[in-house]
Amino acid sequence: MPGKRCPKCGEFTFFESTTGRKCTKCGHTMLVSPGPGKGEKCSNCGKYTVFNSKCRSCGATYSGGRKIENGKG
Repeated sequence: MPGKRCPKCGEFTFFESTTGRKCTKCGHTMLVSPGPGKGEKCSNCGKYTVFNSKCRSCGATYSGGRKIENGKG
């Protein structure tokens, strides 16, 4: 499945990572910082970095308040 279009190389190889987006072809990265304030506490890494059901530190994803996947894996 193709990713988003990379702003640097123009290919559809720009995929979401735990800290933002990264191009798998040219290596361009875009860091997405969370909004103001702190997020929910991650039950996997213990940091307050869970925004939109995904931990920005370790990559764990949540559904309905439950952890469903560990991004370290």
